[in-house]
Amino acid sequence: MVEVVPAQAPPPLDPSARPRTPLGELRARYLPIWSPDFDWAFPPEVCGSDWALDAIARPTSDGDPAIFLDPVAAAALSVMRYEFLLSGALADPDVLGQLCVAVATVDPVRGDALEVLATYLRTGSRSVEAAGNPHEVTIVAASPTSMLAVACLVPGYPAVRAADGEIVDDEVAPAAVQAYLLALSEGREDAVTDISYRVANVTHRPAEGCDELDSWAAEWQQQAQRWAAEGELWGPVGRTVTTEQLCDPSLPDDSSECPEDWRT
Repeated sequence: MVEVVPAQAPPPLDPSARPRTPLGELRARYLPIWSPDFDWAFPPEVCGSDWALDAIARPTSDGDPAIFLDPVAAAALSVMRYEFLLSGALADPDVLGQLCVAVATVDPVRGDALEVLATYLRTGSRSVEAAGNPHEVTIVAASPTSMLAVACLVPGYPAVRAADGEIVDDEVAPAAVQAYLLALSEGREDAVTDISYRVANVTHRPAEGCDELDSWAAEWQQQAQRWAAEGELWGPVGRTVTTEQLCDPSLPDDSSECPEDWRT
């Protein structure tokens, strides 16, 4: 006779968490430092945005990229959003900022980014650089549920200021080239279907300047080809999306957000 033990929900990451609502209980499983405000706070009010995205999401194989008018532009926008929200959270660390980081990510990068922010919160550190995002993103390849993108960040690795004001980690390169694996994801915080691209993994390399981005993109094109040769459904895209294109007023109102509006 085999006894089947019912699966139990994982405990909150923060042992001091005392969620009062189902939403708070869900968030307690993912956000390292608990605040009772998580029971009621929503990303738009916390992150100063109009992003109608659940903070907690997971990759899905059931979502259809056709939900986006332009899936490639949606993926590029997601990279810009990720960099803007993460850099903003590290420049001005706040417990509620964990929701902003979670809006743009799914695991494994979600857990990594949240732990970095948690370290900043515990030590009183902050990034010297203000929130920012790349002005152009190249989508290298796509699969039915994923996108592979590259972008260049300047400065590559922002300096970190300790609680006492001392610079403890200076930038090690003037630029960084980054590759992003984006997963088609669904929100889990309510009954409303929320499908979006979220950053699931990031790989980076120091660079002397953004002129190294072309060779970086070529490396990831080859990686996508290897995945395809192994039987995965990856195909080339090779399209660059800029903030100017995303902010073009001639685009349909619901086609995208304008990253330039994030700074207002």
